[in-house]
Amino acid sequence: MSAGFVLFDDDFQVYANPFLNPPTFQSVGRLWAHAYQQLYVPLAYSILAAIAGVARTPAHLDTSLGAAVSLDPMAFHLVSVALHALNAWLCFSLVRHLTGRTRAAWICALVFALHPLQVESVAWISELRGVTSATFALLALNTFVLSRRGMDQVASRGLLALSALLVGCAMLCKPSAAALPLVAVAIDRVVFRTAWRRTVVAAAIWSAAVVPLICITRSTQSIPAAAQSLSWQRPFIAGDALAFYLFKTVVPINLCVDYGRTPSWLMSRGWGYLTWIVPAGLLLGAYLGRRRRPLTWLGGLLVVAFLLPTLGLVPFAYQAYSTVADRYAYLALIGVGLVIADASEAAERPTLAARGVAIAVVALAVLSFTQSRHWLTSPEFLRHTIEVNPAAGFAYNNLGDTELANRDLSAALADYKSSITRDPTRAKAYINLAEVYVGLGQPAQAEEAVGHAVKMPEMTADDLTNLGIVLMKMNQPDRALEVLSRAVQIDPDSPTYLFNQANALSAAGQFQKAEAVFRRCVQVAPSLAGAHTGLGIVLAETHRLAEAVSEFRMAVSLQPNDPAALDDLKRAEAMIQGQGD
Repeated sequence: MSAGFVLFDDDFQVYANPFLNPPTFQSVGRLWAHAYQQLYVPLAYSILAAIAGVARTPAHLDTSLGAAVSLDPMAFHLVSVALHALNAWLCFSLVRHLTGRTRAAWICALVFALHPLQVESVAWISELRGVTSATFALLALNTFVLSRRGMDQVASRGLLALSALLVGCAMLCKPSAAALPLVAVAIDRVVFRTAWRRTVVAAAIWSAAVVPLICITRSTQSIPAAAQSLSWQRPFIAGDALAFYLFKTVVPINLCVDYGRTPSWLMSRGWGYLTWIVPAGLLLGAYLGRRRRPLTWLGGLLVVAFLLPTLGLVPFAYQAYSTVADRYAYLALIGVGLVIADASEAAERPTLAARGVAIAVVALAVLSFTQSRHWLTSPEFLRHTIEVNPAAGFAYNNLGDTELANRDLSAALADYKSSITRDPTRAKAYINLAEVYVGLGQPAQAEEAVGHAVKMPEMTADDLTNLGIVLMKMNQPDRALEVLSRAVQIDPDSPTYLFNQANALSAAGQFQKAEAVFRRCVQVAPSLAGAHTGLGIVLAETHRLAEAVSEFRMAVSLQPNDPAALDDLKRAEAMIQGQGD
């Protein structure tokens, strides 16, 4: 509960998300109408908005982030832990309904609740999307199982329809819920021995809730070159990912958010073509013993099915960092729990097996508690990532961001250089390096860093808008406005890009253009206080003080504890009073 935000997606997803600071019905509605940051997960953002609505605190500088924050992270952590506890109970309920065995349900639920692989999902505020998606997924599976429990046809169809609705809700929180139709097929065939025709009908109903949202995700999310792989390589990548999860399930130590296991990294190593043998052999063994130990076979199928969307058979954006991540195993651990429960109950000495499971559960709890401490502060989180994976270029870069914001330029300089050494293709690190050189009064070195940045083959809209800000600091407004305009062209509905472009236009004295962009920004994100302040400044500069006061008042109403907005409002009101006098 005492952990904070971390500088890894929590900024643009939560505490600096213009649609959540503060949240309004209009801003949430826009998240339903448009994708945000290349993702269409409006239900997850609606839940985050609801939490943000009750988590408001006076704006203050969080030195661990180097950013102003007006949200209390404790509220988000509380919801995350509560949802994880609910998910553990839903896991217990699901397994008990599937097996009729309370002991197996307890073992599975405890493994699911306490395994260290779950820490990332529960401790990382941005991954509330995944935890909420899992809640709807488990509700859908419980409802589906009830629909197969010998009810009359009308009740069964009603529950099946409800389960499909819950699957849609899971997809609206996180696209990896696309695996749910396959999970339903596995349960239908292994547990209920449902005829193929009826199984396919149920899977088709669930797929109808999944496929449209898969199409939206694919259309909104670009795949970086570093995440791409050749078609023939993907089975090896998927097999290695399964082997990795198997190892981390058995030996859950040295966990972090970036393992650096990219497709190119794996395929450059000879053993990367062999690791698939271990999970394939285990799955084959479970298949051959499926009649004697159906629960183990089901567990193996669930592990593969839940992981399938993120195994790399179809490229996805995060593969630019790593194909594998702890959070992808969140629901897959239900399958692991089933295998452990089945092995425990099949043991020749059940009492000894029960003691072994109890010891293992306690060990998992201790390891999880230890792992959770790495999430207490952003610097601690980033340094732990570097400790586990010294090649994690993003961690050096983000640590440098905090140091730069806190004006520790020498430390920021060292970390940005370390980031570039680990990942020479990271445009953002070069841009940040240029900003440090500006702060150190070294314009030649800043220009050199900018030159490296613009040569990068893939510059995102984020990179462009950050580069524009740095170029403004380098007193190069023409170049700055050009790259800021390119960022807006890539994503014309981003309030962040519009805001940065409008500020640059205002600073360059192009007030008419700045006003147009600020008004567009306010239209997209009416709750963005800074946009109202910027528009007010432009109106004041063009001698429309009454309109400026209106915008300043709006900014103050949105951020009542912002001293700068209050000062702008007082000055504008004083100027109006002076005119009247």
